Amino acid sequence: MERLRDQLGEIEARRKVLEVHTDRDRVAAEFERQFSTRNVRVVREPSPSSGGRGFVIVRDAGHEFRGAVGIDHFHAMLSPEIHPPWTLEDADVDYSDLFEFLENTLFTSYDRRQMLAASREIEERAWRIDAGTLYVGFQNSAALASQLSVYDRLIRERELDITVFVEDECDERPVDGIEIVSDAGGEIGAFWFVIYDGGGSDLNKCGLLAEERESDRYYGFWTYEPERIDGLVSYLRSLGGA
Repeated sequence: MERLRDQLGEIEARRKVLEVHTDRDRVAAEFERQFSTRNVRVVREPSPSSGGRGFVIVRDAGHEFRGAVGIDHFHAMLSPEIHPPWTLEDADVDYSDLFEFLENTLFTSYDRRQMLAASREIEERAWRIDAGTLYVGFQNSAALASQLSVYDRLIRERELDITVFVEDECDERPVDGIEIVSDAGGEIGAFWFVIYDGGGSDLNKCGLLAEERESDRYYGFWTYEPERIDGLVSYLRSLGGA
């Protein structure tokens, strides 16, 4: 059974190329800061058209084309507004296309605000499907306290189960229906994760896993791979999650 760091290591081994087609230095530099990791090579290319911000192409290790999207759409991901999961469906920006486009692509330099926005995408799917289990990890009980109102509403208004993991002893009284697993092992405190088991459908499984390797800087990925989600769920259940 793979631990969280093993899962991160597997994604790290999948090398991809992001071709950033833009004539704007600042835009290219921002992509390099966010995605230039050991598994993502960011390559700047000239934009074939003037006036726009350009576009991004993703290629796999064999240089096979995986998809393309306009850079304008990335602004929402790089400087996101944070919406609660029950309003995200009505937001101006559809994040789902961007997340699927960059699935299993390792990111770095994500700050807490960006992590919260990415987490909401996972929670919004659980809210919309209205079934299944969310597994959520917090580095400490103080971080849990700041988000407990969100999970309170999810559990009260939806047919969801929620299991929360915290590294330290938790003084927060659990909301009815939310299981809290505290003191679950040293690895939990280093990771931010939100994993949704899909409510019985492989098509709805999704998750976000990131490691904080320096203060307020996260390094991780999001995924829609059913097998990877199943592996993460199995591991978390082995730590005491339902």
